[in-house]
Amino acid sequence: MDKVTFYPLTEWAILPEKEEVNLSSENFSEIRWFHKKRKKGACWPYKFAKELGWIIRSPIDVVIEPVEEVQVSVESTTDLEEIQHLRGIDFWVKRDDIYIGLKPDGWFRIHQSVIDGVWHSMFVPNGEGSFEWKLGWNVEIPKDFVLLFQPLEGISEFITHPGLLTSKMLPSFHRGLGLPIAFEPRKKKQILRGEPLGKMYVFHKSALSLKEEVIMKEKIYEPNEI
Repeated sequence: MDKVTFYPLTEWAILPEKEEVNLSSENFSEIRWFHKKRKKGACWPYKFAKELGWIIRSPIDVVIEPVEEVQVSVESTTDLEEIQHLRGIDFWVKRDDIYIGLKPDGWFRIHQSVIDGVWHSMFVPNGEGSFEWKLGWNVEIPKDFVLLFQPLEGISEFITHPGLLTSKMLPSFHRGLGLPIAFEPRKKKQILRGEPLGKMYVFHKSALSLKEEVIMKEKIYEPNEI
């Protein structure tokens, strides 16, 4: 039987969990006129769609902020120091062949956790104001399946960007602080431990190769049109 297996890598990790749609009605006989019986969850397509996949929750309390970012390619650290002076950006991280500078940087740099005696950052700058947010857990999915991250509905303060991983990619995240989500702050906000960040879905990779076909309805001619 195919199954999804979660591995906590830290003591503070919160593993993903299924969403449950509340079907209880708010129908109180002592209240005049207002009786809330019709709920979205009573519609089975809505309920099944909402309960599909897993909710990803924040493992920590954190105050997020949008960042000002600059990406540069330099030939020497002297060039980087000059850019640092001109732009007033003190924090830089090298990703591939470029340097990413960000401010403010204190809110994400302060969140670290120890793994095997080494301190690791939970938030790793990833470009265009986004971060790899490492959540302290990993997951295994069946062979020939894929994992899809999706953002939540109705959230304006941040976005968990869509991302797709195959089953072969996941073992590489068994080290460090585990599997990351692509996370971008949009407004300043306090996120509390346990607050939802996004959703995760697992489905067979054959869905990626589905083709589409459009069949046009044949026009029916009236006698006077012939």
